Amino acid sequence: MKIQYVVTATALAAVTSAKPHHLHQRAYSQNAVKRDIVYAPAATETQIVYWLDDHAISEDEVREGIANGTLMWGPGNILSSTTDPHVALPTSPPTPDCEGQATEIGPGTAIEEVVEVEPDEDHPEEPVDDHPEEPINNPQAKPEEPATEAPPDSVTPPDTPVLQQPDTPSNPWIDLVDKDGHCAECDKVFPNSEIACTEFPHGYGALPIDHEGLGGWSGIQDPQYVGSGGFDDIMTVVKGSCSDGTCCKPGRYCSYGCPNPYLKASFPSTQGRHGQTVGGLYCNKDGYLEMADGKIADTLCVPGSKKMGVKVQNNLSQTVSFCRTDYPGTESMTFPVTVGPGQTGFLANPDQQTYFFWQGKRTSAQYYVNKQGIPEDEACTWGTEMGGKGNWAPAVFGTSFDDGPVQQGFSSLKQNELCKQERLGYDITFVGDGVVSACRYKSATNQWCEGDQCWEDPDRGCTAAIRHGDLTVVLSEG
Repeated sequence: MKIQYVVTATALAAVTSAKPHHLHQRAYSQNAVKRDIVYAPAATETQIVYWLDDHAISEDEVREGIANGTLMWGPGNILSSTTDPHVALPTSPPTPDCEGQATEIGPGTAIEEVVEVEPDEDHPEEPVDDHPEEPINNPQAKPEEPATEAPPDSVTPPDTPVLQQPDTPSNPWIDLVDKDGHCAECDKVFPNSEIACTEFPHGYGALPIDHEGLGGWSGIQDPQYVGSGGFDDIMTVVKGSCSDGTCCKPGRYCSYGCPNPYLKASFPSTQGRHGQTVGGLYCNKDGYLEMADGKIADTLCVPGSKKMGVKVQNNLSQTVSFCRTDYPGTESMTFPVTVGPGQTGFLANPDQQTYFFWQGKRTSAQYYVNKQGIPEDEACTWGTEMGGKGNWAPAVFGTSFDDGPVQQGFSSLKQNELCKQERLGYDITFVGDGVVSACRYKSATNQWCEGDQCWEDPDRGCTAAIRHGDLTVVLSEG
């Protein structure tokens, strides 16, 4: 009787049509003249599953079992999330419901590494829960001409204060961004080689993500292979491994969050040779933090597009969390924007020409959209299979601004590919003076709409073009 620790890296690919939107940071190529098809290459992501005989168990129970002697590792194995992309295995097509398996949309590969743990024969086993699984891919839809009908009056954004999150003692985001979306701390140049890797860099705009248990870091990556083709065999430190931050060691990249509408500015110029992404500050050989060599600024955080702002407005009776993925980096959905009833929060919206390029392709920001009432620390982290939160949240929202010849923004909303049976339980409407064919989700009929046209196809979702001005994503009762 053994415990198997399975690390799966799944390459996802998707094809979208007629617009440069891109969810879960799937990059796309774009032609400003002919825009009929947009190709979306795949990025590689990591998932971890601990398997005891015929059922999955959680990481906490593995650690507890090892600590109390009920479980022990098999020969030569360690607890890590190292992936080995040298072994290519075929993957199956996506299934209609939430299922614990690797998901492939289009061509891709799944890679597995199995680490075994044997139970101590002197102690009985206990039943456990499943471990979090894998996230989703892009939406697809086509912007239409401007709708002849304006969105219902009930979803017109009132003049409400812009807040990042409910003002609670545990909330570090609220004081960093003013009502106009400016973060003064984020303008401070980061001092390379002055802050120890064991210390989170407070005071420069970076925001600690305490619920990940990594000393405030959103993720820590350690490429085991560095060659001309890029990084490979990238070890990702497991959530909860070092609440004191001591996992940020020389040679590793330690990622961090920025207050919306700001984005992380530090990531290496070298990325994964199999499509993996790496991001964050680099811990140098002397044990001090420095900006990675692919940085796009001398500050830890940079503002999103100045030509198109994006906000989320909550007209519901409970709080809602939009969780942005850590990209480039672990791609975990750890960066929260939680808005209470009657509140409005900023969302980061990158310029395509000036932010991160994945394999030469432009990228966007992706958010997992949770049901109302789910606590932030449960919404913005890897979730339990079929739990309806985290990477199993019902919907995903993606946004970016094409600051090239097109000079237009694109924002999309789509059903989570992993959880096609999950429902948000509330309506979402895109509102703004420059919005073309406003995207809407109608919870009562489970329909997606662009302008006055609606459909029930969960794979299609909806997309809106924003020609000028700001976009407000309005949440309201169905």
